Amino acid sequence: MYVLIVGAGRVGSSIARWLLAGDHEITIIDNDPQRCSAIEDELGGVVVMGDATEATILARAGASRADLLIATTRRDDENLVACQLAKHRFGAQKVVALVNVPEHVELFARLGIDVTVNLTELLVDRIQEDLAEMMVEDVGGF
Repeated sequence: MYVLIVGAGRVGSSIARWLLAGDHEITIIDNDPQRCSAIEDELGGVVVMGDATEATILARAGASRADLLIATTRRDDENLVACQLAKHRFGAQKVVALVNVPEHVELFARLGIDVTVNLTELLVDRIQEDLAEMMVEDVGGF
């Protein structure tokens, strides 16, 4: 499978490592030269430096043959535009976007984003699970 990853931060680079370990072909797009250099040093020539909201950058990264695009930046607007371009202009089969503002989840779904990952909801759920476990342990200790 050929996967484009938008964003070379912690999330994007972790997904890239995982996909490469599974023998998938990837390209990471990021506009930060230092992050691009670090990823290139670690993973090899799988990086395109530039703005993934620009069609020319997506084209250079091979968006026309992408099976999947995963947008992992901290900016919902960038994630949405990259997904929209990949899906509707380049024909990516599936697009996944991180959503940093919970109120944007419904909009992303209405605009055809196949999978949205609501970071706030994930964090709140995890904290609640951990707190519930701690409370059970405290009660069990009496």
